[in-house]
Amino acid sequence: MTTEGPGRPPAAEPPEDAQQLTEQIEQTREQLGETVQALAAKADVKAAAQEKASQLTAGLKDRAEQVKQQASQAQRQLADQTAPARQQLASVGQTAKDQVQQAGATARQRRKPVAIALAAAALAVLAIVRWRRR
Repeated sequence: MTTEGPGRPPAAEPPEDAQQLTEQIEQTREQLGETVQALAAKADVKAAAQEKASQLTAGLKDRAEQVKQQASQAQRQLADQTAPARQQLASVGQTAKDQVQQAGATARQRRKPVAIALAAAALAVLAIVRWRRR
């Protein structure tokens, strides 16, 4: 049997003693075992796909954590930037509330004089209408 062929080194002379022959056989078996393992690993598509999926999942988790941290930082920056405007808005709101309450109190105080003036005007109109009919 010839050991020469594509991808194989030319056959060496067979060893003369049994010890060398046993060592050569053992070395060939180890090489053959490594080759079989390499071929099996390449042929195991499911394991390769799972490994790739695992790598992608880890990458996506890392990216999601980065985005989460960036969003949190942006939220803090936005809160810091809008704090003065929120305080000013609260102050304006309180001022408007105070003015509305003051206007309501003023209207309540003026209610009686306005009612009296309206009643007097109504009596005056009624008196003029009666006076003209006579």
